[in-house]
Amino acid sequence: MYMSTHVDAKLLAQKTGMPYLDLARTPPDQRCVELLKEVFARSYRSIPVRFLNGGVLVAMEEPAQNGMIEAITFHMGHKVYPALADKAAIQAAIDNCYSGMAAEEAVDAPPQVVPEVSREHHTISVISNKGGVGKTHISTNLAKILSDHGRKVLLIDADLGNADISNKLAMFPEHTLMDFLEGEISLKEIIMPTALGFDLIGGSSGEFRLANINYVQRSKFIRNFNKISQDYDVTIFDLSAGIGSAVMDFALATDEVVVVTTPQDIIAGYACIKASFQHFKSIEDKLMSKVEDYEPRRVYVPWVVMNQVTTLKQGIFLYNRICQTADERVNNAEDLFAVKPAYLGGVLYDRELFRKAEQNRQPLSGLFPRSKPAQCLEFLGRNIMTRPSEREYRSQVRGGIKRFAAIFSLR
Repeated sequence: MYMSTHVDAKLLAQKTGMPYLDLARTPPDQRCVELLKEVFARSYRSIPVRFLNGGVLVAMEEPAQNGMIEAITFHMGHKVYPALADKAAIQAAIDNCYSGMAAEEAVDAPPQVVPEVSREHHTISVISNKGGVGKTHISTNLAKILSDHGRKVLLIDADLGNADISNKLAMFPEHTLMDFLEGEISLKEIIMPTALGFDLIGGSSGEFRLANINYVQRSKFIRNFNKISQDYDVTIFDLSAGIGSAVMDFALATDEVVVVTTPQDIIAGYACIKASFQHFKSIEDKLMSKVEDYEPRRVYVPWVVMNQVTTLKQGIFLYNRICQTADERVNNAEDLFAVKPAYLGGVLYDRELFRKAEQNRQPLSGLFPRSKPAQCLEFLGRNIMTRPSEREYRSQVRGGIKRFAAIFSLR
């Protein structure tokens, strides 16, 4: 069987003019292997072999498959030089190289060093058009992963009527964000340290909704958040599901907007992106009219997480469909502004593992760190940490608390 695939791959290489790699004679360089997560290597049936002309030579079973090279380039952060190799040889190399990495990590290895990013406070909002797409799972796992990598993280359950984070993690603080907004207690007093490494401001299960926050309460939040934010590297807002005006205000006031959707709810995911873009335009128009010499953001870049995918290629395919639809139905009709969704990553679905995580009231990334979904979540966290410059768009009122204040002053 091995001999047959060996001949087939060689013949295909001759026909296509693509280089052929004999992995028995050219074993992968472990430094290259470490550039690609095991879950992606197995999904794409590919393995990095050696550095080449500023990029990486990658042995692939099907390099011509639509989007394959682009996807691996994205995950590794290096240019890819594709080469054909035998299916069995690629599988054996993956098994050998990644099992070796796992063994090394198990022997009390020091944590991987993540490149330092700016220490300026960074705010991220996580939104969705509807409930049930895993928005809170994404928020809590991101908070856990970022804190595991040395970031000081504040997670805010901004769904004031549902308190989904508290319910999922069994963390019920004595005071919640609603208590701060309606009473005399300080914002600092409602911060709850957690055993997971991040701090939490809890929501509450009641009738009070984010949409009910009035101007005085918003101003109070901004003023107090400005003080406590100096103590954190990252704040993550887990916002209410839906595309209401108040939710969009909070989302677009943060540095990053992460839209969570699933293959089953792809239309709702696109609708969330479109609605937030319309709100983005409205805010930029108002800022231009009210802030002297304001230079508007021309491009809105929401980050898409494709949750509950069966394969990583499915996530990339659906993300490309969203981009195509946005170009056809939105950008082609726009003169001044554009929406350019970017792909933060996909998360493979394992119903049983997520069920166990919920039963144990723990983030899946901490409970099953070597599972495929956890590796996908780890990639999301790394992408947030290591690619900040690509997500910045310069304007007179940038991100962070100044943008918070500017946006809420428009209401």
